Amino acid sequence: MQIEQTSAGQDTGQPLLKVDDLALRFKGTKANVVDGVSFSVNAGETLCIVGESGCGKSVTALSLMGLLPMPPGEIVSGTALFNGSDLLALPSRALGNIRGNEMAMIFQEPMTSLNPSYRIGEQIAEVVLRHRKVSKSEARQRALKMLEKVKIPAAAQRFRDYPHQLSGGMRQRVMIAMALANDPQLLIADEPTTALDVTIQAQIIDLIRTLQDETGTALIMITHDLGVVAGIADKVAVMYAGQIVEQGPVEDIFDNPQHPYTLGLMSSVPSIGQRSGRLTTISGMVPTIDRMPAGCRFAPRCPFSAEACRLSPPPLTELESGHSVACVHAPLETHFAEVGA
Repeated sequence: MQIEQTSAGQDTGQPLLKVDDLALRFKGTKANVVDGVSFSVNAGETLCIVGESGCGKSVTALSLMGLLPMPPGEIVSGTALFNGSDLLALPSRALGNIRGNEMAMIFQEPMTSLNPSYRIGEQIAEVVLRHRKVSKSEARQRALKMLEKVKIPAAAQRFRDYPHQLSGGMRQRVMIAMALANDPQLLIADEPTTALDVTIQAQIIDLIRTLQDETGTALIMITHDLGVVAGIADKVAVMYAGQIVEQGPVEDIFDNPQHPYTLGLMSSVPSIGQRSGRLTTISGMVPTIDRMPAGCRFAPRCPFSAEACRLSPPPLTELESGHSVACVHAPLETHFAEVGA
C-alpha cells in the first residue's frame, strides 16, 4: 500500500507556523480572552505552552485548528501563517482539508473525542479516507499499521474494539495513531496526559517524543507540567490570563526565568531531594475575563508589583536572542540590584 507522504520535517528556512498578534474575544465579554499572542514553530521543533488552567492555552490551540465556534468566539486581530496560508482567514472547506492532514490535534480526554459507536480501527481509517486517495482496504491497513506503531498490544484484535473496551492509556494511544495517520507536519497536543496516572503519563510522553523523532513532525505541547516541558521542549511560551508573558529557548526559561509568574511556577514545583519547608505558592487567582486589570494582568498577584505595572500593560520585549519577557522590572537581577544600591 502506498500512502502519499507530506513534507513533514522539511526545512524551508521559514517557520512552519507563525502566529502574530492573535487576539480572541467571546461575545459579551469586556476583554480579549487571548490578547496579542505571538509565537512561531519550525519544522521538527517542539514548543511547549505552559500556564495555569484558564490562561487561554487551549482556546489558542482550538482557534488555530478552526474548532472554536464563531460566534460566540471572534477573531479581533492577528494572523496564523501555516505554510504561508493564514489559518484564521481560510474558508472552512480549505481549513478542513488541512485539519487532520497537514495539522492534527490530540485532545485532553480521548473518551469524549472518540465516537463510542464506531470501532477504533474504522475511526482511524476514516481519517485516512478523508484526506488520501486510497481504497477502504488500504485505509484499514494504514490504520492497523498505526495501531502497531503506537504499541497497542494485539493490534489486529484491538482494531475491532470500541472505545469503551480500552483503558484510558490505550484510548490516548488510539488518538495519537489517528492524529499521525496522515503524517502531519504539525501536531498540537492539548494536555494529552492529564486524565492518566503517572506511569501511563510517562509512557505517552515518551511515545509522542519517539514518534516525533521518527517523522520530523513539529509539536505544540500544551501543558502545566514543567517536568514534561524540561524533557521535551525546544522552546517555551509562558501564558498568563490570555497573554504570553515570557518565551524563549527551554534552557533560558529554566536557567534564567525573568517574569515573576515564571518564577512562581518554577518555585511551586516539588523537588526530589529532602524537603526544607512548604512549597511556594502564587497567591490569588487568575482574573476572570470581566475583571482583567488595566495594566499588567499579573500585577494583583505579583510580589514585585509597582505603580507602573498597574498603569499600562508591559510589551513583550526581547532581553537576549530569542528570550522575551513582558515585565517592567526585567531583567530582574539588574533592576533589583539598582533598587538596592
